[in-house]
Formats: sequence, structure tokens, C-alpha cells
Amino acid sequence: MPLLQFLDAAIRWLGNAALALAAVFIGALAVIGTADSLGTQLLSLPVPSSLEMSQAGLAVVVFMGLAYAQRRRGHVTVDIFTGRATGGLHVFFTVLSLVAAIAFFGFLAWRTGIAAWESYLGDERSWGLTRFPIWPSKIAVAFGCVIALLESLRQFVHLLAGNPNAFEAHSIEDEAL
Repeated sequence: MPLLQFLDAAIRWLGNAALALAAVFIGALAVIGTADSLGTQLLSLPVPSSLEMSQAGLAVVVFMGLAYAQRRRGHVTVDIFTGRATGGLHVFFTVLSLVAAIAFFGFLAWRTGIAAWESYLGDERSWGLTRFPIWPSKIAVAFGCVIALLESLRQFVHLLAGNPNAFEAHSIEDEAL
């Protein structure tokens, strides 16, 4: 089915793009933190609002990485039961975990989307010395939740289609192939 293959590739691309954005934010946070530390220690001149910028950036980093963690099956799991399960019982536990992920990410996407919209409408800004807008980071958090929801749905569709290898954890080398 060409449409499903396209959607599969699009969701994977969105997850990779979100991960790349998270990496950019990690780099920016490292630069801000280093400049703030050096400026404070050497020149007694801290970077204004570095704490607020770091808080907003960390939220983006965490939520933009959710879809990739879901794809790699990297979330915390309790495998006391699933590690011993085989056959139909293993599939049942997998379905249960994917339904829970879909419900969880769906709820997060819904609520963070509302919060981002309200933040945008109110032009919400930080309370630091430099009052920069924080609604863009809230929008990024909501998009990260939506992408994680889409990844969970992608995995669920593959499971229902009888293609369990499409959602099992793979090494980074396997994904490059």
C-alpha cells in the first residue's frame, strides 16, 4: 500500500526532524550555560535570563525526543511479565503497551496543544530580566507530543498488520540500512 508506506516514512521523518531540533537545542543550551558560567565567574557578568532560556529549551529537548524513544522502544518498561511471555501473550502485552502509549501521548498532545494556544494568544513571556516569548517552546512541546502519538499509532498499525519487526527496537546501524 503506497499510502501507508508514505505515512510510515513521513512519521519516521518527523521523528528524526524532532530529534535533530532537540540536538540543536542541546547545543544552544550548552552555549548559553557555558557563556553564563564563564561570564559570571570571570567577568561577574551573567547572561541575562539564562535560567529561563534553559528551562524553556529543556522542555523542547525532552518532548522532541519522545517519538524517537518510542520508535526505539526506549521508554522505561517493566519486563517482569513481558520478558517471559511468548506468542499470543507477548503480542497482548505489546498491544496493551501501545494502547497505553496512544492514550498517554494523545492526552498530552491535547492538553499541551491547548496550553500552547493559550500561551500564543496571550503572548506569554518569561519573567526574567529579558522577557522573551515562551509560547514557541510550548508549541514545540505540543508538536513533540503529536509526533510521539503518530509514532505510537504507526507501531500499532504495523502490529495489527502482522509486521512486528517494524516496531521492535533496532540498533542505530540497523536503521541506517
